[in-house]
Order: sequence, then structure tokens, then C-alpha cells
Amino acid sequence: MKHLVYIILSIQFILTGCSNVLSVKVANPSQIDRHPELIEVDLVEVISTLGLKDGAQFVISSKGEEVPYQITYDSKVVFPASLKAEESQVFTFRKGKPAEYVTKVCGDHYPERVDDICWENDLVGFRVYGFKEDNPSGYDVFTKKNTDLPVIPKMYENALDPEQKKIEEQIRKEFGKDSAAVFHNKRSFHIDHGYGADFYAVGPTLGAGTAALLDGDKIVYPFCYDTYEILDNGPLRFTMKLTFRPFKFGDCDNVVESRIISIDLGSHFTKTVVSFDGLDSPAPIVTGIVVQDTDGKAFGDASKGYIAYPAPTMNFDKQKEVDNGIIYLGHAFPNELDKTGLTYFSESESKQRNGSKGHILAHSTYEPSVPFIYYWGFGWNGADMKSYEEWLQHLDTFAAQLRYPLE
Repeated sequence: MKHLVYIILSIQFILTGCSNVLSVKVANPSQIDRHPELIEVDLVEVISTLGLKDGAQFVISSKGEEVPYQITYDSKVVFPASLKAEESQVFTFRKGKPAEYVTKVCGDHYPERVDDICWENDLVGFRVYGFKEDNPSGYDVFTKKNTDLPVIPKMYENALDPEQKKIEEQIRKEFGKDSAAVFHNKRSFHIDHGYGADFYAVGPTLGAGTAALLDGDKIVYPFCYDTYEILDNGPLRFTMKLTFRPFKFGDCDNVVESRIISIDLGSHFTKTVVSFDGLDSPAPIVTGIVVQDTDGKAFGDASKGYIAYPAPTMNFDKQKEVDNGIIYLGHAFPNELDKTGLTYFSESESKQRNGSKGHILAHSTYEPSVPFIYYWGFGWNGADMKSYEEWLQHLDTFAAQLRYPLE
């Protein structure tokens, strides 16, 4: 989650020798502990107050310790703050050379794997597909455990290594498909090698959290992105922009969707800002999570602004039965929703969508020229979220925090 300090409770201009010092006081007025969240301060304010020139650097400290920070593409200084209920903390900016920080938030484009783009932080990982074909494209997720460092780059390196593919094919020819499968498992990112994996089933659906316009009661499924630009790439925040091919909606012939997608250190959620250029009137919009059953476990609360679903995982190990646990998915919104609800596919549509049963949907109204903002993410019972009840509480708290940011 990200909060810009527009009106900082305490900004002090302190002159020590010839060095200006900027002090920023961050307060948590709520009854909820906040651990951690990225605070945003305008870079121009920092440069002006500290008198920085010609690329001079600065250091942030608090309670006697240096605090990591990142300068973002939109000229913000972001740094983490963890505050207990009703606690405040002062962060001091002064000239100096910052320490090198370990990157825990990052992403990359993988042209060698149909233009996938993946991103992750210390807790969770995500993927958007890049197939250049007319196939609905929902978001995918990568579980993580036992590390707070990036794992997806190594997963892709192992899975896509051409030499390893040659060895696998040679094993298949000489020893058969079972032996080849054993070798394949060792480099597959669908198999948990101790740090999590991709166990989630997306198919031609909204997946873990794509937004889409509604035409009547029909979802206008977005296809894969057309262009991308990575704007921030760690160590504390990842941000990218996706644009999509023009499409027709109602009387508008040339609607172009764009998304600003970002994730911060310490969050289970990706923030997404959706815009539709060329759309000249309000339109119904939904975000959805694909459901794989009809047992009613999907949940939504329009007034509190969230939806949730406990998704079963898939077993990609052809050699043995493996229980990869449950992935708890959720969306949270800074504003009240129009409504939430389950929508099930017909039998024929279910077949078209790889056997999925439907979506849990959050309904809102898209207003032209007003970006639509929501957060989507997950927890996993193989890591730090042990039950659906724990996830629902986490989601409820997170949605509340969106409406009561740190000051």
C-alpha cells in the first residue's frame, strides 16, 4: 500500500552547520497496527529542503537506524514505516551516501516465454501473460515461502534453459517419458522446490483479479497486453504500464485500456489503476476471481469493499500425488462497491473455460477520465496465511486501511 504525505504532520527545517535536515513525522491514528507500509514524500520537497545539487544523495534515518528508500518514476521518495496503533514516528532526511539495499521487489519481461511479465515482492508473486492472440487473459500467481528474496527469475531460468530442454528430450528418447518427467519436474516452476511455485489455474477467465467492462450481463474479456513499460524496478516498489489493443464497446469504436500495476514491499496485494481512453460515458465494470467449485465459499462485502475466494491448487507432478494447499485470493477497494456476487458459467461455457465454474465478481461503475483503482492479491496456507478465516480478517483489515491511510 502506498500513501503520499501531502500534509505532513511535522516538517522541520533544521540547520546543522551547513546542512539542511528534513524531518517527517508519520502518524497512525487508527486502532490497527500497520506493518509495514510505504510512505511517499515529494522528491522536489526533499531536494529543495536539503539543497541537493548535481545528483547529490541523501540518507533517511529513524530511531538511530538507516531506513531504505527508493525514488520512483513519478518523482516520489518511498520508504517503509511500521507503526503500532496510535503511534507516530519521525524520519530524518539529510545529505549523505545511502547504504546499498537488498532488492526484494522486482519484475521482468520474458520474451522467450510468450512475453510473460512477472513481478514479486518479499511475500507473493504474480504474472500476466503475453500471448499475442485472441484469448482472454487473466492474472496468474506464484506462491512463495522460506525466503523474502526474488525467486521467479531463477524459476524461469531453469524452466527455459535450452540446454536443459535438449537433455530432457534425450532422456525421453533413451529412457522413456517417465524418466523425462522426473527430469522435467526438477526444473519446472509448477513444482515446489522449497520456495513456492505456480499451482494456480487461470484458463481463459479473469484469473486472480483482472478487471473488465460489462456489456449487459456479459463480461467483455480483455485479451493480452499489446505494449508494456517497466517504470519502477525495486528495491521497494515495482511499477509497470500495460496498454491493450483498441476494441469496440457500445457506440465507442476505439476504446484503449491501460493499466498501471504496482506492488510494494510487505504487501500481499498488487495495486492496479485502470483507464479506458475513448470511452465517453459511464459503464459497468467488474473485477473477478475465477471459481473452480460451487460450494459457496466465495465471499463478498460491498459495503466494506472486498471479495474473496479459497482457490484449490493444481498438482503438476505426474509422478506422485502432491497436495499444494489452498491459495486465498482477494480484492480490496478504496470505495464502496455497487454490489458483489457469484456468477456461474453454463455447461458449455464451463467447457470453453477449462472446466472453471464461474467468477466471484465485484461490481462498480467506471466513470470516463476517472481511473478505476483496486488491489488484488493472495495468501497461501503453505506460507504465512494458515486459514481462510485468517485471510478474511487480513482482507477486512486491509480494506479498512485503504480508507484510513497513515498521515
